[in-house]
This record gives sequence, C-alpha cells and structure tokens, in this order.
Amino acid sequence: MSRPFNIVQNDIKELPNNIEAEQSVMGSILVSNEIFDEINIIVASKNFYDPMHQKIFAAIEKLIYSGTLANPITLKNHFENEKDEINIPEYLVKITKFSTSSRQTIEYSKLIYDLFVKRELIKISENIIDTARLNDLDQDGQSIIENFEKSLFDLAEKGSFASSLVKFDEAM
Repeated sequence: MSRPFNIVQNDIKELPNNIEAEQSVMGSILVSNEIFDEINIIVASKNFYDPMHQKIFAAIEKLIYSGTLANPITLKNHFENEKDEINIPEYLVKITKFSTSSRQTIEYSKLIYDLFVKRELIKISENIIDTARLNDLDQDGQSIIENFEKSLFDLAEKGSFASSLVKFDEAM
C-alpha cells in the first residue's frame, strides 16, 4: 500500500494583524486630521503590522506634529522616491476610501494596539521557549523567569488604551 504524496506546507502562521483596520485608521486621519489627537494616545507607528503602514503613519505623525496638514497631497513628497512594489502616493488616495466614523476609527485603533500586544506576547514567548531549550548552564530557570517577567512588565509599561490620563496634582 503506497502512502499518498504529502505536500510540505509552510508551518509558520501569520502573526495577528488586521490590514483593513490599519488602512481605515490612516484613511480616516488623511480625510480629517482632527481625529489624530484621539488616535495618537492609542497607537503609534510601531503598533502597525505592515512595515509600509508604519512608514506612512510615521510620516503622518511628523507632519501633524509640525503643524502641517497630513493628506495624500502633502504626504506625496515623503514617498516620491520610495522604491516600493506599489505606488505609495496612489495608495494614500486609495486608503482614504477606507475612512470611517470617529467612533469606528477609535475602535480600530484599539484593535491595532491589541493585535500589536498579541504579536509582542508571541515574540516574548518564543524567546523564552528558545532560551529554555538552550539548556545553558549559565542561566538557571529562575533567571529565565525573571527575564520573562521583565519582558512582560516592559510590554505592559508601553501603555494601554484602557489607561487614562491623570492630572499632575492627582499623581503626586
């Protein structure tokens, strides 16, 4: 009895992400920069999954922080010389079609941040597993636990969209 031919499949699973939510958030900001102040306290460029979205959001941040309007026209100069597979200036116009209400944009921003945290947790977990498997005599189990706790604490300290701003006098 012959065994059926098995195709080797890629066992690597894609990390948690939502490209459409990223497009919607950026598109909404490009249509109306006013939403940026509410989004800015939830997500930053590093929270985006797609590296191109990270670049675009960083450029949006730079323009808005400098007091300049961020839209496809003002961002065009930032990306004219980019050697990318897609035409970024055209892509900027395309994602404005994904713009949505302020409430949805805020919810999508929370989703982007949550997915970022999950990706970071996966990276931390994989690092811990790799470290534990090394069986390094210089690193005992307790130090691995301490490093894991530090990594989790650092991730938690990066911020959470559930946290709120505290007045200075209340913090003292």
